[in-house]
Amino acid sequence: MSQATNVLPPYSMLEHRHRLAVWVAGRAYSRKGSGHTMEVAQTLIENSGLGAIASPEDLPAPGEIDAFIHSRIEAVMHASAAIPQHQHWKSGELQSLECTYGRAQKLVNMYLKSKIICASNEDDQDRVSALHPPLDDQLLKAIHRNRKQCPAETKARFDDEWKKARELGTAWTQFNQGTYEAYIKAIRSFLAGRPLWHIEYLWSPVSE
Repeated sequence: MSQATNVLPPYSMLEHRHRLAVWVAGRAYSRKGSGHTMEVAQTLIENSGLGAIASPEDLPAPGEIDAFIHSRIEAVMHASAAIPQHQHWKSGELQSLECTYGRAQKLVNMYLKSKIICASNEDDQDRVSALHPPLDDQLLKAIHRNRKQCPAETKARFDDEWKKARELGTAWTQFNQGTYEAYIKAIRSFLAGRPLWHIEYLWSPVSE
């Protein structure tokens, strides 16, 4: 009688990075909202096609990144329409999932930050530098507190853009496309040509 042998399943570095990115993005996405669970986040990442982005080579040219991010956000919002109704944690009533543009951008940008930006190297920066930072209360408040750090050559423009963005709204979970894009525009001015991910020098993991 032959002895059975155990065979471990295949497991690649790409899958390793994907699972970590799902966990990180899901944790960030699932805050402050009924029905926005880790399981839902994973489903949205997989069903929207976001999870298929494997490396910087899957990104478009820098000038097309904004449209690319918008298409991923819309894909997540579209995928959310297929999520079954859930019970509200407090009232117990059945509710449909409401995935706003602001919540979808958090999922998209956190996933790409974890899987693509943080695994990139200098050769990838042409496209990676144009990817958007995930917008949330902590980052936006940090920018507002430190707005005087904006370089002199872009400060007047930044001040005007930042004021207009804040007038549109400050609650990231309620952002629509226009509000989101207004903040990204202001952040570009604040950074004065540096990669967009550089804005997270203002973010601290211990001030959550």
